[in-house]
Amino acid sequence: MSSLTDRYPLPVIQDARPRAWRSLEELHGDVEASEGEFPPGASAPPEGMDRRRFLQLVGTTAALAGLAACKRPAEKVLPYTQNPPEVTPGVPQAYATAWEWEGYAAGLVVTAWEGRPTKVEGNPDHPLSLGATSPQAQALPVDLYDPSRTRGVSLRGAPRTLAEYLEVHAGRARALEAKGGEGLWLLLEPSASPTRRELVERIRQRFPRARVEAHHALSRDAVHEGARLAFGRPLETRVRYDEARVVLALDADFLTQGPSALRDARAFARSRTPEREAMGRLYVAESHFSVTGMNADHRFPLRPSEVERFALAVAGELAREHGLERLAPWRERAPAWPERAREVRAVAADLARQGARAVVVVGPRQPARVHALAHGLNAALGSQPGLVTLHEPGVDTGRPTGPGVLRELAEAARSGRVDTLVVTAFDPVSSAPAGVDLGQALGAVPHSIYRAYRTDETARRCGWVLPAAHVLESWGDTRAVDGTASVIQPLIQPIFGGLTELDVLAPFAGVAERSSYELVKASWARRLGGNGPAFEDAWEQGLAVGAFPGTQAPEVEASVDVEAVAAGGGSPAPGGAPGLELNLLPGYKVHDGRFFHNAWLQELPDPLTTLTWGNAALVSPTTAGRLGLGTRDRVRLTLRGRTVEAVVYVLPGHADDTVSLELGWGREGPTPEREVLGTPAYALRHEDAPWFASGLQVEKGEGQGRLAVTQAHGVMKGREIALHDTLGDFEEKKPRYLAHLKGPVESLYDPFKYGEPYQWAMAVDLNRCTGCGACVVACQAENNIPVVGPEQVERSREMHWLRVDRYFEGPPEAPRAIPQPMMCQHCETAPCEYVCPVNATVHTDEGLNQMVYNRCVGTRYCSNNCPYKVRRFNFLNYHRDMAPVKQLGFNPDVTVRMRGVMEKCTYCVQRIERARIEARRVLEPIDTKALVSACAQVCPTEAIVFGSLHEPESEVARRHRDARRYDVLHEQGTRPRTVYLARISHPNPELDHG
Repeated sequence: MSSLTDRYPLPVIQDARPRAWRSLEELHGDVEASEGEFPPGASAPPEGMDRRRFLQLVGTTAALAGLAACKRPAEKVLPYTQNPPEVTPGVPQAYATAWEWEGYAAGLVVTAWEGRPTKVEGNPDHPLSLGATSPQAQALPVDLYDPSRTRGVSLRGAPRTLAEYLEVHAGRARALEAKGGEGLWLLLEPSASPTRRELVERIRQRFPRARVEAHHALSRDAVHEGARLAFGRPLETRVRYDEARVVLALDADFLTQGPSALRDARAFARSRTPEREAMGRLYVAESHFSVTGMNADHRFPLRPSEVERFALAVAGELAREHGLERLAPWRERAPAWPERAREVRAVAADLARQGARAVVVVGPRQPARVHALAHGLNAALGSQPGLVTLHEPGVDTGRPTGPGVLRELAEAARSGRVDTLVVTAFDPVSSAPAGVDLGQALGAVPHSIYRAYRTDETARRCGWVLPAAHVLESWGDTRAVDGTASVIQPLIQPIFGGLTELDVLAPFAGVAERSSYELVKASWARRLGGNGPAFEDAWEQGLAVGAFPGTQAPEVEASVDVEAVAAGGGSPAPGGAPGLELNLLPGYKVHDGRFFHNAWLQELPDPLTTLTWGNAALVSPTTAGRLGLGTRDRVRLTLRGRTVEAVVYVLPGHADDTVSLELGWGREGPTPEREVLGTPAYALRHEDAPWFASGLQVEKGEGQGRLAVTQAHGVMKGREIALHDTLGDFEEKKPRYLAHLKGPVESLYDPFKYGEPYQWAMAVDLNRCTGCGACVVACQAENNIPVVGPEQVERSREMHWLRVDRYFEGPPEAPRAIPQPMMCQHCETAPCEYVCPVNATVHTDEGLNQMVYNRCVGTRYCSNNCPYKVRRFNFLNYHRDMAPVKQLGFNPDVTVRMRGVMEKCTYCVQRIERARIEARRVLEPIDTKALVSACAQVCPTEAIVFGSLHEPESEVARRHRDARRYDVLHEQGTRPRTVYLARISHPNPELDHG
């Protein structure tokens, strides 16, 4: 690590360019943009912001229909324990359940208070969750208690009863059955549910001429088709990232995207421990800056169409120079690429050296032939089988699920070949490809049925609209990627009378009289051997634990057909298509648009852009300079005659000649003005180019747009905040590594005397942190943190107690990005404590810096005196006039703060006190291993740990002793209880790693 102004002869307050930087304005010394502690407007009074408009923005103005649903479901559910459920007022119950993400299961444990779920955690007994969750899973309670949900059955907008619907469609089913099901279409979500598969088989038997299709806007068809090309049949792959020495990721954001991302992130983090025998190395070739790219040792910014070319070049190099005979077809066919020859040689040599400990992975946006080539590369390297195992897919892979399905449906509807249409897939009208007017086509369907969570575009075009049940209100079942089966059990009765997908399909399967609970239980009775006592025991254990043991799918043995892969691969044009390329991305927060109305996710900063409440057209600094664009400029994007307007964000590290745009945005927000948030990227999506296309035209518009970003203000002022080193430098300096950033500091204050038996502390390993942001949403859910809206975010008034800062290092064309979670450091000599005139911020004998809300008068002296800027002032009554249904999501263990109070991280003191109460009840010490903060519990990579330093063998104590440990702003003498472990990368010496 290079020295920083000769290691602080005095506290550094200098204007020298910092080694790490947050924004391009800061890097280039734009004084107006970077000078000062807060952004312009931060100190302005909160005028011009109508409270009613803000509350409507986050969907909190509708009245609750009734609180009768706030009770446990009528069917028998079991908590996450082997004991019978007992509801005691004031004592929460944790229930195991699951939800489907991209068709596969993720195990959950949900906390409920007297029948109302408030907090979602990962199920530690589930092989794909491992106790962690994604930001979307953490935000599930927001959608559960959303007043804008569909309420009741309707026909063309007129209220109807469920009984009327069932009576009408019982007759429709008999009429269709007489014709063998001709004219019946079902458009479903991809799902690994065994019970749903049984219902679909019943429907196919009853209506042999019916069309049953699955659709997802973010289809994984290329994954399955690539396996079919390589192995002769569609298969799912599992990668043991913890055992890999070298990983080449081709447009694969495997740390956050995909049904097994939680498990993959945990395994990858374990491979990145500098103390292990051989630390893993990650290469990433991609266009946009992804979370996985942020964690790469070497990242190659490529246009999306060039990713395949890079894969072919690596295959050719391995065949020519390293003797991998299985890749012989690519020996001469791989196109020459002089501009990337050095990177290709280095990557190929590293893969060849590691052999069976190296793996190549491809993201679902790349064509099937790239996936097939990756299978060929892994087979040639020897990592398949071994690091890469194959499994039968749990979802139906018989037909494509992408945009082509919607074109077929629209053509059939317009030609009169669709009599009855049942849709449970999410809003296909909005995600239909360009040129397919599915909404108009649905108008030609005589009988259309849509299970809708909200009144979206598809709901406006269909006849019958049925309210959808939330996953926390539903009975169902599903399987994980490895085949592990789980039962989805409800935590609460449907608040607005919602129906599950099984409820919608049951009448067409001839079992309308059976509830989804009865269907699921009967399905598992057949699998587990009948309805006797043995089944009841197994059923109850599955409900309590959240998974059925022994249901994993066996590994599949298959060999790669190299000739088929070579024949189906081909070669891209040597120079690629000229001009700009459009690069469409899955919405990191809103996914395909289904989480668009989720305020927690809207306000979660994007890991790279730190953008909230919208998307932006991402371009590289070089491309922006050539086009004369800057951040916040308006542009018109035109592709094949279709145009959308967007706001520009200049992202360092983005590929040149490429414009990236997230899908799922451009919908009407819940504001009185029906404001559209973001750009509707689906309008530029074509069936033959669902992810990227050449020929994009960019025209600069007039004026500037709004971008609510959270980290465009403030500078590091030359200080060492988020630290990074290479493995070689770390090993060389290890005996005295970062000695100047740890240890005692001269002070006029006496050291604080801690008593026994607890001394709470936290440690954050930057080498494990991927920057995913799940901890931010978990903290928000646990601590009743309000949403403030885009106007207040622009004024730097976001209320998150925990933020994930993102810093860049290196040139703006190809920088390295470093994420750093930042929360209250619980300083032993806290600058906030001795400036508070009312003693509202105090220190405990267990090391906590506490806030006494009842004393706080809002002077904000503590915030001004905090060097870490982790305190949040409640400018507005964000919780005032909140609808009762939204209040059901509050955690009763945490005070709901009102205007004029300072807030900040408390180390989840409510969890500490609840554990203390339980310990006193059983006359035992606190189980510190089971006591974790919300951020530590959710973290997929175990980057954050919490515990007591009085236990030397605890993980938090071990990390406090780690050689990589350091204190942020150590020279200030604050003695923080939260410490960090420096980020260590493992670059290839053959490449310049800066």
